[in-house]
Amino acid sequence: MSEPDGRQGNEVSRRVLLQRIALAVASAGVLDLKAGQHVHKAVSQEKQRTGEYTPQCFNGGEYQTLQRLSELIIPADGRSGSALDAGAPEFIDVLANQNEELAEIFISGIFWLDREMGRRQARRFAEATGEEQIRLLDELAAVADRSAGMLIDFHPAPEYAGFQDYTARPGGRLGPGARFFVWARRLIVDAFYTSPIGYDDVDYKGNHYRTEYEVPQEAIDYVMKRSPLGTA
Repeated sequence: MSEPDGRQGNEVSRRVLLQRIALAVASAGVLDLKAGQHVHKAVSQEKQRTGEYTPQCFNGGEYQTLQRLSELIIPADGRSGSALDAGAPEFIDVLANQNEELAEIFISGIFWLDREMGRRQARRFAEATGEEQIRLLDELAAVADRSAGMLIDFHPAPEYAGFQDYTARPGGRLGPGARFFVWARRLIVDAFYTSPIGYDDVDYKGNHYRTEYEVPQEAIDYVMKRSPLGTA
């Protein structure tokens, strides 16, 4: 059997690294700058190869909802673009495509949003007005933020298995949506701050001497203040 050429070998290495990053996110919610940069690079390479990014994990409706969530959670302002501009939907799609558990979180969560919006307005989440979308997400953010730090005996549903932060289980009808919103919000913020737009937002200059990178808390506070949807 012939050895794979360099391009094939690089493709295999890239796929393995993406799988490892997705596993780290799914198991512990851990994503550092270097890992985030690699995911954004994978998106960029896909765009260069095909001319545009085609979702690999989500269907058209699901991806449309993910785009709208990104735009709502970190909207554009006079300082920088939105999480949609920063490529958060593509970022999440790449990771979800490498980890079934993460994919199930987002597919189930988006389904919940559509079902709840259908109950309220007889339409999918992405088809609702901006006012209706924000009202629902405001409610989920409030439930999630009130429940932060609440430790109870909780055995997560199979689709949430392995997500360590799900020790708090908001109760009531909005509970499942609030748990999804916590993860959507966090991963969208991660995608934003590991993108070039995010670097500019925190004035990150990258140089030979800095080997670690943390988003300053004041920057996170700032970007979440401009969001109508609560704290990160």
